[in-house]
Amino acid sequence: MNLFLLTQPDAFYIPKLLDQFIEEKPESTDVVGAAVFPGEIAVENVPDYLRLMGVRGTVLNGLDFARHKTLDVLDRAVGFDDVYSVRGALRAHDIPEHTPENANDPAFLDFLREQNVDLVVSITCPQIVKEELLECPPEGVINIHGALLPKYRGKLPSFWVLANGEEKTGVTVHYMNEDLDDGPIIVQKEVPIRANDTLHTLVLRSKVQYGASALADAVQQIESETFETKDNPEGEATYFSFPDAEAIQRFRKQGRKIR
Repeated sequence: MNLFLLTQPDAFYIPKLLDQFIEEKPESTDVVGAAVFPGEIAVENVPDYLRLMGVRGTVLNGLDFARHKTLDVLDRAVGFDDVYSVRGALRAHDIPEHTPENANDPAFLDFLREQNVDLVVSITCPQIVKEELLECPPEGVINIHGALLPKYRGKLPSFWVLANGEEKTGVTVHYMNEDLDDGPIIVQKEVPIRANDTLHTLVLRSKVQYGASALADAVQQIESETFETKDNPEGEATYFSFPDAEAIQRFRKQGRKIR
């Protein structure tokens, strides 16, 4: 089965998820390419993250990002055992990178057909996936979401479960449709929330430790035609957007930190 990935640049989480997923996926599944779209890493998003992290947190995060960029450059020169960017993860596994402007462009859909893509996998894809793309690959389009759907649809679910004092969260792999974090559920894994979890540790653990194996499991089930989906009911859904000042204050009152 031929797989194609839709994702965005990242230094901290997506590279490790990709690396682990590619190690765990079925050997008979080939990742024939990945489209990397501009996403959260953008100048216009800095004010939002300043409000979320504060000046100190933003500076520390920026320094860590710069460290990852430096290590990624060195990795290209000498080779390391870890991955520090989405591009580095793709490079480590010889997966061709593509940078189309629009995932729904007819030319991009034609390209997917030319590559005989059977299944498309969204890993934090920043673009809305429309009907034409959803219907393009024979096995459909699946997505991995960092919460136990139908709860906590939307942005930054790991932040919101910490702000709301939840005792557990999870990851969900589901078929996509045109609605936000909707579509039948293929695999779910619960992730316990620890007393000392920060946003960073929870995202890292859920996306990499649990998320990569959940995604590999879903792909194996689809390839072997052994999957049984369960409902992702709209009536039970809760939705969250980027945190406002009240939510950030509640997060801090829970004793939680970004890092």
